[in-house]
Amino acid sequence: MIPLPGPETYALPLNQAMQTVATVILWSGTLALLGYAVRLARRERSPLPVLIVLAVATGSIIEPIYDITYHLHWLGADAGGHGPQWTLFTAFGLPQPVWVMPAYVVVFALPAILLYRGFARGVSMRRIFAWAGLTAFTTALFETIATNVHLYTYYGAAPTRLLKYPLWISFMEATQITGYAVGCAIFANQATRPRHCLALLVVFPANFAFQTLGAGFPTLIAMNTPKPSPALMWASVPVSIALAAAGLWWTAKLLFFTQRLPVEAGRHAAQPVRDRRRPVSAGIA
Repeated sequence: MIPLPGPETYALPLNQAMQTVATVILWSGTLALLGYAVRLARRERSPLPVLIVLAVATGSIIEPIYDITYHLHWLGADAGGHGPQWTLFTAFGLPQPVWVMPAYVVVFALPAILLYRGFARGVSMRRIFAWAGLTAFTTALFETIATNVHLYTYYGAAPTRLLKYPLWISFMEATQITGYAVGCAIFANQATRPRHCLALLVVFPANFAFQTLGAGFPTLIAMNTPKPSPALMWASVPVSIALAAAGLWWTAKLLFFTQRLPVEAGRHAAQPVRDRRRPVSAGIA
């Protein structure tokens, strides 16, 4: 049986003032980032920057699948979506607030926009994992604040919980955030027509599921048993983190491989980074 939130979780109060703050700030940030992506797309003569943002925005509807497996509940609404929460839609008995989509854009698309061009020009494996470490920290900080100001909560059994936040999740998120940036770099180097960039609409949710659900499955299974064992959950955490790291490693190796491929001159749909790229062999740690 899927462990849905109990009555005590649905009854937790939503901080309505913070709901307003989160909605205004995150939607404002999303519109600002989209505007920047449009300007960047015009400068680069490529739809890639805009599609990086739009792919994350549309892919945010995958959130209920994450919520039901990771036990995340957005406060302020019951299973029917009734309550003070400004609800966008409900799936698996978990209402989704209107600021989920802009939260995805700010947390997931912003790093990709900032990183993909540098990754496309040339990057080492060590540097990719350094960025993953930084995004693990920023994700943990964002989620710890959000859970402690009563916007959402992680209910039920979970390992590595600190200040209400299961810290192991930050590593899973970090690998999918950095992996998405690496994937965007591959498109920057290898897309030969503008329409090829539309594949990002599939790549983002696929990469999200690949890391958070695919790599996270040992811990998620341990958490979702009828009687979760704390020892088993804690033992499964390093396995999930190792799988996530392996997934990011292979994604980075794909970037390095594609950087070695010959590119037909004058047919890049994305920015012309190929002439500025360092030799890949010098960039792999």
